Amino acid sequence: MTRPLFALPADHEFSPAVRAKHEAYTNQGGLLGAFAYALVALETASAEQPAQGTQFDDDLAAAIASIPTALFVTSSLHDDAIDEVDAWDDDRKRRLNEHITLGDLVFIDVVEVAGSLPEGVDLESVLGTVRRIGTGQLREEALAPTTATLEDAIARVDERGAVWGDLAVSLVDATDGYSAAQLERLRTITTNGMFVLTVVDDVEDLPEDVDNGVVNVPIALYDGETTETESPAAVVESFLESDAPRRIGALLADRRADLEAGAREFAASLDRSDEAILEAVRRGLSWYCESVCSVPLERTVPPARQREIRAQLASDELETRCVVEAVTDALPITSSLDDAETDRDADGDRAALENRVDELPVEPLAEVLVMLVHVTTVADGVMSTSLADALDALERRTTGMTA
Repeated sequence: MTRPLFALPADHEFSPAVRAKHEAYTNQGGLLGAFAYALVALETASAEQPAQGTQFDDDLAAAIASIPTALFVTSSLHDDAIDEVDAWDDDRKRRLNEHITLGDLVFIDVVEVAGSLPEGVDLESVLGTVRRIGTGQLREEALAPTTATLEDAIARVDERGAVWGDLAVSLVDATDGYSAAQLERLRTITTNGMFVLTVVDDVEDLPEDVDNGVVNVPIALYDGETTETESPAAVVESFLESDAPRRIGALLADRRADLEAGAREFAASLDRSDEAILEAVRRGLSWYCESVCSVPLERTVPPARQREIRAQLASDELETRCVVEAVTDALPITSSLDDAETDRDADGDRAALENRVDELPVEPLAEVLVMLVHVTTVADGVMSTSLADALDALERRTTGMTA
């Protein structure tokens, strides 16, 4: 590759706004990459070796992980060129040029990485998923708000959001290391995880979607009027006072339950030790923090907080369990719902996890927890990751729209 991966081309001048978008989209897309990295690294490790002696194929894992990261940046920049062009006025040509050109240049990174992969890596299913992503905007235009059903809106989310999870899984499948049943469980995890995050994001973006006549799940679950005679501010205010937020929470609770069931089944199917799994996760997160994310880890997790996490893990089992629970509960997806019934259902899973955590080596566990805090903070900085946060943000925006 002619330049560092994920770096802006040095021979082109881009505006601060587009540079900021490139940075934010890379940070977001890299989370998919980290997911793929950990799974590929785990698959390449020998099941017979202890974690400390296990050999991981980090080069292959990094190459695979870079593909969804860069494709997410390309797609997001091109989507913005479509969605935001009407608001660009006099700068329209320059902004279109920046978004399209930078998106194309990032896509060249994907082509270069794909060409460098070992001969045994089969990208056929990956290309099919990329085609679905590329034609997603055309299918989106075919939905009419006046006739679209909830089923239509859910299908739109699965096309627009869950397809990115499909991409990550198809890339993992390209290494031919997991069974069909394991890949199906991974799809259950990614489809439902991306569904939750996409719907949460749609809640926060409700004013724009109402104004643009876009079909989404929050609007489909809202029984009020969204016609042109109703202002976006009035629709949002009525939405917040309606039963729609509760219905969204119930829908997301079902998706979260499906995600957790898939995760349990996938974990049970692995023939690797807990130590090897932890090490694969550590490597995936390290790749994200060191090679992808533009936000320094020390900014989100200061040294004092890192020392505190290590001290808790070095204390006793109760302290270890408390810090692990606090970090994992704050993660995107797991914190997307404030549903008491769902929390009760998760108690058994949490107890099982705590028992396994007690046996893990302290230092790699500490590294993983520190990086998970970092990932959570970065994710929260670029998007709402819980329904409660999205509703709060929507209410603040409504106050500003009516002030």
